[in-house]
Amino acid sequence: MKIQFAGLALLLAMPGAVAGQMRMGASATSYGVSVRTANLNQTAASATLPGDGTLAQAQASNVTLGSYVSAQDVFAVATGDGDDPADAGSSVTLESVSVLNGLITADGVVAIASSSAEGSNGDGSSLANVTVNGVSLGDAVAPNTRVELPGVGYVVLNEQTTTPGGITVNMIHVVLQQSVLGVTRTTGEIVVGSASSSVN
Repeated sequence: MKIQFAGLALLLAMPGAVAGQMRMGASATSYGVSVRTANLNQTAASATLPGDGTLAQAQASNVTLGSYVSAQDVFAVATGDGDDPADAGSSVTLESVSVLNGLITADGVVAIASSSAEGSNGDGSSLANVTVNGVSLGDAVAPNTRVELPGVGYVVLNEQTTTPGGITVNMIHVVLQQSVLGVTRTTGEIVVGSASSSVN
């Protein structure tokens, strides 16, 4: 399954997305995978909109971050234009995703974030054949779907968080937790397929 060009095509179709000087605060960032724990702090295949409003992209055929996550064919894009009307967008696609040795899997991941003066959205973001704890959730996963991971923490699928003028989409966001003497604390996080954009 080759899906990495879908997000790029959507972004290139945005009006004025690859030209102009950055007069407003248009920003966009996307990345394939990120792990933040006491032992590992790493992000792979990251693209950030440059100050001149041109296109940024990054790709990797195979990504493995410790025993936390692996993915193939990662392709990240960020683009935007600060001219009036300003816009910004980012996307990332991944294939054959495995988190925590198969606790969470997905055949495909697409995260898309777009912002303009009219607002921001994560339209087009999707998960293909995602499974959690061995249970298939299919392809239609509603935004901000939370699933508990006994002994590990929890995962939020298709996480969409809006901010003034922007949005962040994390397609798989695992929060690692540990309980000691009845007290639960967060010990790290894993993010797969993140796209964010804003116009201010």
